[in-house]
Amino acid sequence: MRIMLFSHLCSKEHITGAEKLLLFMARELKAQHDCILVVPGEGILSKEAREAGIYTVSVSYPLLWEIYTPGPGLQQQLEDLPVKERRAMSGLLCVLGEYAPELVIVNTCVNVLPPLAAKALGIPVLWMITEKMIDTGFTPVSVTYINAHADLVAGISEATLTAFGGSGGEANPVLYPSWHPESIQPEQWAESRQRLRGSFGISEDTVLAGYISSDIYPTKGLEHFIEAALQLCPASPEVQFIIAGRATDIGFYRQCYEKTAVSGYGRRFHWVDFERDIGKIYPAMDVVVVPSLAEEGFGMTALEGMLFGKPVVSFDSGGLREILNHTDNGRFLVMRGDVAGLAGRIAELAADRQLREVTGVRNLAAASQAFGIDVYRIRQQSLLAGMEARIAAVTAASPVLAAIAKPAVLVRGNDPQLYVLRDGVRYPVTAGQLRLLGLPPVPVQVPQALIASQPLGFAACSSGEAAPRPGRGGAGRRRMRARRKRRAAAAGSGRSGRKSTSVRKLRKVRSAAWERKSRIGRAQPGKSRSARRSRAGSRPALGRQARPAASVQRSRARAKAAKGRGRRRR
Repeated sequence: MRIMLFSHLCSKEHITGAEKLLLFMARELKAQHDCILVVPGEGILSKEAREAGIYTVSVSYPLLWEIYTPGPGLQQQLEDLPVKERRAMSGLLCVLGEYAPELVIVNTCVNVLPPLAAKALGIPVLWMITEKMIDTGFTPVSVTYINAHADLVAGISEATLTAFGGSGGEANPVLYPSWHPESIQPEQWAESRQRLRGSFGISEDTVLAGYISSDIYPTKGLEHFIEAALQLCPASPEVQFIIAGRATDIGFYRQCYEKTAVSGYGRRFHWVDFERDIGKIYPAMDVVVVPSLAEEGFGMTALEGMLFGKPVVSFDSGGLREILNHTDNGRFLVMRGDVAGLAGRIAELAADRQLREVTGVRNLAAASQAFGIDVYRIRQQSLLAGMEARIAAVTAASPVLAAIAKPAVLVRGNDPQLYVLRDGVRYPVTAGQLRLLGLPPVPVQVPQALIASQPLGFAACSSGEAAPRPGRGGAGRRRMRARRKRRAAAAGSGRSGRKSTSVRKLRKVRSAAWERKSRIGRAQPGKSRSARRSRAGSRPALGRQARPAASVQRSRARAKAAKGRGRRRR
């Protein structure tokens, strides 16, 4: 099966947790499927994907962050999206049309354009939700949009599916993150521990409590970690603290650093940059602290700490709760924001070496049992089995589009004909129909071959307006435009004037001839009216008695010749 995966980001500076999870999924799928990774730009993710042998394509498309924090204008933003982002939609439709995947996988709730394009072409969509959306009065708008553009919505934890009614077997399955055991490299832990601790002069008798985050900003809880640490410092001189992360919010980062500097315990705090190779940081720690204030989608930091055999203390929020509960670490969950409780759990572990060691060993075994690679592959296979059933169930849409409903994308190719793409069927529509249905007649320009590759449906008429005949309107309009161009060109060269004069003369001659015939006919006695009309038709035939004069015949001949020249020019 050909599977196309769409990442929401591809930063040149660092790789986010959602990007790591998507890359991990692509590596697993690559063993049995033809996988293509699509990124919105070149960066670390695309580089690592290509190094892993995953075919990677770069297509620019924006994100809609408002779907994560929904507000009153979200519905209008979603409706305007295909119009405002026509260039991005065109690129997505083209790449989907070129590679024709059987399944599209999208990560994060804010990655809204790829599923819209995929569903317009009738490609089944698996939408992976990797974060817990902010609960507002407009969250149902986000949920409705995601459900409408996905054949299956799955999450990386039960917390991420809260807005969708929670996880429920096949309805909204959970695919917990995992890891490849060889990536941890336990044989290097001792060396990594000695190197990092030695660089700060930290002895083995010192308990090192660690905080780590790829990006440091307020909701990651660094300030709460520092406050808990400062509460520990007077009574626990054997405890020191290490903070590893990138200063995403520089002002906040500086504020936290200054708080430790003026506390009188500044020498017990050690600050390091975030290291992509986490195996160089975790082994040096004795306790891993995850004081996240946000409802984490999963909390990979807590799982990583357990993989390195460390006890983990965490705030009770989002996916962190699931990780600690699934590994029998509920006792180390602290109510979110409770600094004193956080300090108490750290102090408990710092004072008992045996408790730290036993907890660490148990964490590694429990994490492997709950989230290990074998469990992950079983869950992933079950997820794909459900999608394969949906793929097999995909059938051609009804030949009549009773109402242009979403998800749909308005497109046009090389000709002026407008089409609505929905569920892999193209429906020809007129601008009038779009106005009656309240849809803006601003199409996305795509190659004609892409439109032609989709089955043709018939748009239902609206308010008595006839739908365009498939395959007609565009060609007729092209011929009309060509005629107008030829006439304009002829007018510019002076030929049009001569032709118009000839036509006018011909009309005058015909009028004179008909008038003369009329007089002759009325002057002939004994002839009935029907007899005088010698031939049927709208134009009476001229009898022998009423032949026009020689001058009239010459005028006719000249007009006929002029008309022939005009046809040859066209």
